[in-house]
Amino acid sequence: MSVQNIESLLSLLHSPDKQIRADAVSGLMALGNEAVPYLLPLLEDEDWVIRYRALEALSGIRDTESIDSVIRTTADPKDHVRYMATKALGAMLDPRVVPVLIRMLSDDHSYTRKIAAGGLVRSGNVTVLPSLQKALESETDSEVRAFFEDALHQLQK
Repeated sequence: MSVQNIESLLSLLHSPDKQIRADAVSGLMALGNEAVPYLLPLLEDEDWVIRYRALEALSGIRDTESIDSVIRTTADPKDHVRYMATKALGAMLDPRVVPVLIRMLSDDHSYTRKIAAGGLVRSGNVTVLPSLQKALESETDSEVRAFFEDALHQLQK
């Protein structure tokens, strides 16, 4: 795809219409690794929606070269961005993301904690069991507790 077409998709991320933004993300994901160099600068955008959508595209692309940039966004002040960064890392199935997913088990956003547990299950790394157990013991949200319990069960199979 031409640079002009990629830039057109990127400009659609700024649309006020949620469906147009979602369609642009789908188009960027379809481009795969070709879109990654254009998406990475968007992780620094001042608009959290742009950061979120860039992470959403990276989550679908699963390019492990972007892991370090995605990891940095797990400290974003906006909970939606941290959630999507956690989701993207969980989709990448790379050993470098495991410590970050463990850290995200204690994020202040409940959905981010659930997504982190899911990513740990997908990793299949049983060394995370003590960390997941510890997170379960300190978790106060009953829905998140259920996710953690399920994650522990799946990893112990």
